[in-house]
Amino acid sequence: MNIRTNISAILAGSLMLLSSCDSYLDVEPKGKTLLETTDDYLGLLEEISPTYDHANSLNICNEASWYKVEELKNYTSPLRSAGFLWDDSYDRASVTINDYLYNNCYNRITNYNVIVSKVHTAKGPEEDKTLALAQAKIMRAYNYFFLVNTYAKPYDPATADATNGIIVREKMFESIEEKGIQQSVGYVYRFIQQDIDEAVNDLPHVALNAFRPDKTFGYAFKAKVHLFKREIDECIAACLAALEEAPAGHHELWNMNDEYNRYAPQLLMAYGTDRAIDRPEYMGLNDAIESIWKNGVQKGYDASENLLYQFGTTYNDPFPMYLSSDVINLFEPNADLRELYCIRYRRTHETAPEGHREFASMGIRWNPSGMRFSEVYLMLAECYARKGSPEDIAKSMAYLDMLRSHRNITARYTRLNTTDATEALKFVREERKRELFFTYNGFFDLRRFATEFNETQTKVFEGETYTLSPTSTLLTFPFPLKAMQTSDLKQNSK
Repeated sequence: MNIRTNISAILAGSLMLLSSCDSYLDVEPKGKTLLETTDDYLGLLEEISPTYDHANSLNICNEASWYKVEELKNYTSPLRSAGFLWDDSYDRASVTINDYLYNNCYNRITNYNVIVSKVHTAKGPEEDKTLALAQAKIMRAYNYFFLVNTYAKPYDPATADATNGIIVREKMFESIEEKGIQQSVGYVYRFIQQDIDEAVNDLPHVALNAFRPDKTFGYAFKAKVHLFKREIDECIAACLAALEEAPAGHHELWNMNDEYNRYAPQLLMAYGTDRAIDRPEYMGLNDAIESIWKNGVQKGYDASENLLYQFGTTYNDPFPMYLSSDVINLFEPNADLRELYCIRYRRTHETAPEGHREFASMGIRWNPSGMRFSEVYLMLAECYARKGSPEDIAKSMAYLDMLRSHRNITARYTRLNTTDATEALKFVREERKRELFFTYNGFFDLRRFATEFNETQTKVFEGETYTLSPTSTLLTFPFPLKAMQTSDLKQNSK
C-alpha cells in the first residue's frame, strides 16, 4: 500500500484524537502552518487504516453470527445479540456511549473540509489543487453516504425532506463554539450529489493507489446514490459512464476461473476431488484442499476489480466471521467459487449456530467498505429489471450473466433466464447477497428494499421464527451519547 508519510499525515493523526464531540469537528488545525504545499494537503486524503465499523449491522441483515451461540442468546455483547435476534425492544441508545463508525467518518470529513476550504492557498501546481479538491469532495460524499444510511431512516422520496437526517459539515467552522446543523435526509442526499457532480470530472483516470478515488469510482458511486434515490435512468447513465471509463483506470471483473483452472487439475490428480469432504476419515485431505483455496488464491488491495478499497472494523475483516446458513444456501452447490475460495466447508466451532460457517480466506482482500467493479454490473442488472420491458429484462439477465460467469466454475455454470420483471429483480437481489456478503451493502440493501417494498423479513433460529418489520428501529442505528451531549442532535432511533 503506497501511503504518503509526511507532516500532514501526522496532523491527520492528531485530528483523529478529537473523537465524536461535535464542537470539535472541523476546527482549523492549530498547526495550520504545517499545511503549506499541495503535497501536504494531498496527504490528508489518506489514513493508515481507513476503517468503517459496521460489524453489528451484519447481524441485523442476517449475514453474520458468532462462534458461541450461547453468548448470542445471553446478550454477552448486547448490540450483536439485539441485531442477530431482531430484538426491537432492546434500548441500544442507552448503551451506545461512543461509536467508531460515527467518529471515524466525521474525523475524515474534518480532513476533507480542511482540503476543500484551504487547498487553494497551498504552494504547488494548480493540477494538484484540482486533484486534491476533487478527491476530498468525493470522499466527503462517500462518508456522508455511510452516515446517512446508518444513523438516519432510509431514503423515501415522498418523505426525505421531512425526515431527520444527520449533521452536515459543508466547510471548516470558524470557531470551536460553532455547532453543526442536523439536516433532513433529503438535504443530505442533495449535498452528497452536489459533491459528486462537482468532483467527478476532475478525478484522475488512475489514482495513486487503491485507497484513493479515481474517475471509475466516481461514476460508480454516483450511480449508487441515484440507485438509492430510485433514479433509475440516472443510475444507468452513470453505470455506463463507469464501464466506458474502466479501461483507462485498469479496472475489470476478476475471473475467478483463472485460479480454479490453475489449482483444480492438481487437486483432482492428487486427491480425486477439488473440495473438502465433510467426513472424519478425510480430515487430512480436507486440510490440504482447504489450504490451497484459502491460502493459494490471492487478490490484493490493488486488484483491478477494486474501485476504492476501504477496511471494515479492522484491516483483517471479514476474517474470521461466521456467515449465516441463509446466505450460504444461496450459493450454487459445487459451482460458486466465492464459497469455495472463502468459506470453510464445515463449522470449526461446534458452539457456533448450526449450518453457519466461517470466512477463512487468507489471500483475498475482501474490500468490506469500499466499492468493487462488480457493483456496476449489479446496479445495471437491477435497474433494467426494474424497467421491466422484455428488452430491459434481457439486458438485466445479460449483465447478471457477465458477473456470474466470472464467479462460477465454467463447466458447472447455469445461466439465469426469465422474462418476468419480478423474478429478474429476485435474481439480482440474490446475486447481490452472494457477491457482496460481509460488506456494508447487506445492511444498506435491507433498509432500502424494506422501505420501498414494505417487506417483513423472517428467519428461523433454533426452531423459533423471528421477524423484522420494515419499520423496525433496528434499521437505523442510534447516535452515540457523546455526540448527543455535545450537539443539538435529535435521536433517530433507540
